[in-house]
Amino acid sequence: MRIQALLFAEDPLFQSWLEESASTLQVTSAKAEHIDEVMDRIASVGRIDIVFFAVEAATAASRVEMIARLLEMKPDIAVVGLAHEGDSGLMLSAMRAGARDFFILNQDESNLETLLARLMKRPGAISTGSTPANQGSIFGVMAAVPYEGIAFLAAHLALACGEQTGSESRTLLLDLALPAGAANIFLNINQTYGVLDAINDGSRCDGTLVDTAFTKHKSGIYLLSLPEDMQGRPHIDGDELVALLGVLRGLFASIVISFDGHLPLGVQEGLIRTCSKTMLLTDQSILKSRHSKYLVRALRLEQCPLDNVELIVDNYRKRVGLEPENLAELLELPVMASLPASSGDTRIQSMNQGVSMFECAPKDNYCGDVRDLAGRLLGRASLRRSSLVSPGVFSKLFRK
Repeated sequence: MRIQALLFAEDPLFQSWLEESASTLQVTSAKAEHIDEVMDRIASVGRIDIVFFAVEAATAASRVEMIARLLEMKPDIAVVGLAHEGDSGLMLSAMRAGARDFFILNQDESNLETLLARLMKRPGAISTGSTPANQGSIFGVMAAVPYEGIAFLAAHLALACGEQTGSESRTLLLDLALPAGAANIFLNINQTYGVLDAINDGSRCDGTLVDTAFTKHKSGIYLLSLPEDMQGRPHIDGDELVALLGVLRGLFASIVISFDGHLPLGVQEGLIRTCSKTMLLTDQSILKSRHSKYLVRALRLEQCPLDNVELIVDNYRKRVGLEPENLAELLELPVMASLPASSGDTRIQSMNQGVSMFECAPKDNYCGDVRDLAGRLLGRASLRRSSLVSPGVFSKLFRK
């Protein structure tokens, strides 16, 4: 059975291109200036499988409104945007209005029929992955209190995952931790589409939205972060966030998500349940260690499963405070890694320059240890662990 399509476009080249590129497609061209005219044409034609709208600069506002109004009345119909040239702003507007895909004239002719067949198989946005085997891994980096080290580790872990999985496997860094937008700053990225936008667009998220809206770092990894100028913490619906992650894990081989203990406990629990592995980040200070203890206790009281949560000791130095084994015993969590303190001001130089430690200090031990950590998470390498010593007198500081 041929695919019946209705096309709203001024340029007749769109119709000829579509029909020449896809033999299964039968296109009826029409004109409309208002949604009522669109609905009348749909009713007069009869069976319609796909509606195409040309979205060009001159007609973008009216066409985007038509797409949104049409899908309010007929949410199951497949809508696709068209344009003469690629314009990320026009694509994003159409996708946010509900378009399932966006085609550029004289591009993708070789696989246009495959793209159309995929559109016909799904009633809405892309699912959470065709099979569990095709779903990516999600790794969480969390801390009890907000600080810059959360995003710093998450960014380097995402970069290392991208290195080890190669260009054919996408990696996403999703930065929800405070300070807001830290990952953007550390990677020198000017973000126009962030994690809050993606949560709002969760039901429409697919590969086309990723390609047109998500920010891509020069290394090849993608990034979604909180707005850098955000004051306070935004309200995040935990169910919507987890649903978005379900979609994203069907689009990315690896996802690294950073968050902190200032998120509501229910949201943290949902993230921990979703992650393949969650790393609780702390250092050897009494302040962060105590707050880590309080957070872990609160999560346990909420019946949050912590089987896949392990401890990362950041900025580790010998004989300056609590040793990793002390923390493991007191928090009742296994130690996954102790990341060494960098020499001099290397870390702050990396942050201020907007380049990773892999670039500005490739021989620093931090780089090797983070790459080993990524290898272990991906099942590609064993992790080198720092030496651990027996519990010391600092344990008494935690006894309550």
